[in-house]
Amino acid sequence: IIFFTFLNFFNYLMAGAPPMNKEPIPPAPYSLIKTNHIIIGVEWEKETLKSFLPSSLSNKSNITGGINIFNSKKKQAYSPLSGSYGWVDLPGNNNKKEKLIIFSIYGPNKTINNIMKSVYSLQSDMGSNKVTLINDNAIATASIRKKNVLSLSSSGSKDCSNASGEEILVTKHSETKRIYHNIKWISEKQCFSMPKKLELKGKLKKFKVKKMLWAKTQRNSEVIFGEQLSK
Repeated sequence: IIFFTFLNFFNYLMAGAPPMNKEPIPPAPYSLIKTNHIIIGVEWEKETLKSFLPSSLSNKSNITGGINIFNSKKKQAYSPLSGSYGWVDLPGNNNKKEKLIIFSIYGPNKTINNIMKSVYSLQSDMGSNKVTLINDNAIATASIRKKNVLSLSSSGSKDCSNASGEEILVTKHSETKRIYHNIKWISEKQCFSMPKKLELKGKLKKFKVKKMLWAKTQRNSEVIFGEQLSK
């Protein structure tokens, strides 16, 4: 009787406790180091984005944006680290580019994916992203549940230099609320290149690209994600 009473009391305590296997989420900012990127700018097929577009873009005929795939082989807090996201360019601030995120994939480290969902309110898929930069050729892929959903490639390199910038990533945009965060980045070597391939499959097949506009690669970069903001 004593044993079962103790067992019931123990189960009661555990029922009210947080899951033991859930990693705690550290506070922002988050610094991702030694990342390699392939970024391709696109013009989207507007019809495939209707559910994402804010009213400020409803009358615009050309909807531009892009896709960024990155990873890092450097051991760090969120290793193994990789990410990818697609965005739509928002009108407005000329000093900082504003990008409305329409999809994202982070992992295979669970903590970085949880950060994107819990801290930044992203509908982020758990997955893996790989970037290969060899000479003047760049290839990148993104996978969800080990199935490829995204492929990018570019070739050639010109105007290579150290580069840095700031951007605003918008994760939710409506008439009443806007959720966003700032990112800062610095790249040891950024090169502009010629886009060669962009393929969206599986879950991302619904997004259609009208044409590729530009491409660039970034080597040995640091990306810093700031705290979530809203207005």
